[in-house]
Amino acid sequence: MRAGYLANGLAAVALLLSACAEPPVRPIAEAARRSVTSISADVSGIKHSDTSTLGARGSAEGAQLGAQQGASLLPGAGGVLGLAVMGVGAIVGSVKGANEAQREDVVDQTRVFLRTAVENTDFTELLRSRLAASKAAGDVEIINVTSEAAPLPSVANSAAIPGHFLAIDYRLGIQREDLVNPKVGVIVLARAQVRDPGASQQVHEAIWAYCGERYHFVSMAANNAAALRAQIDLAAAVLAEAIPYDLYVSKQPRPLQTRSPPCMNFSDLPSGIGRPRESRK
Repeated sequence: MRAGYLANGLAAVALLLSACAEPPVRPIAEAARRSVTSISADVSGIKHSDTSTLGARGSAEGAQLGAQQGASLLPGAGGVLGLAVMGVGAIVGSVKGANEAQREDVVDQTRVFLRTAVENTDFTELLRSRLAASKAAGDVEIINVTSEAAPLPSVANSAAIPGHFLAIDYRLGIQREDLVNPKVGVIVLARAQVRDPGASQQVHEAIWAYCGERYHFVSMAANNAAALRAQIDLAAAVLAEAIPYDLYVSKQPRPLQTRSPPCMNFSDLPSGIGRPRESRK
């Protein structure tokens, strides 16, 4: 999948961090949801699975990427002094990167496992099936959820007419921190466009940004990328609860956290699924 989709999505979400911007996720206005007793949804999306530049392959590439990382991390002044500080950072980073880089075969295998984990996971179906079974919309019933692989005639209650229809699309990829030995985790951007079928108009829109915890890229790829696959599954479970809950039950907006990349805190979800594992009861 092309990197541009995820990069453009992140850029769009980042714009929402400006001081005058409203939170990207707000509950539907009470007047618009008061008479809604049922909703349906359709899920579609794009995955970005390119891992071809992830990590440094051996000492030579480690030195190169380490120099880039070192030059960018050390703060410096302007002019000649600033250039000198950047130069020192590049030298230190180059040596450090060459010493700490993984073997070429290790990086190659890591890239394959992480890429395959994204490519082989049907996130559309994970999110679709969890939404279909979700009770997170409170008194509002989710009567059917479709996708390209699960069209309306194939799902339960296909003849039912909903009060609102949610067109949900997502962008899924791998976020990374650092260059030589990056820490990686899943990132998912999801957008819901809420439409009133009776009035044939859109009544609401919201964008969610889910980020998994980032860990050393080699450890994330261990055991056929089991840790990354688990993060992708958790992302689907969290979003399947957050989307209907935030729109139809919550009274508060869900803002972005001011960090890079911009993400959201889902620890307040009723099931507790969005809390860190060590704090769940």
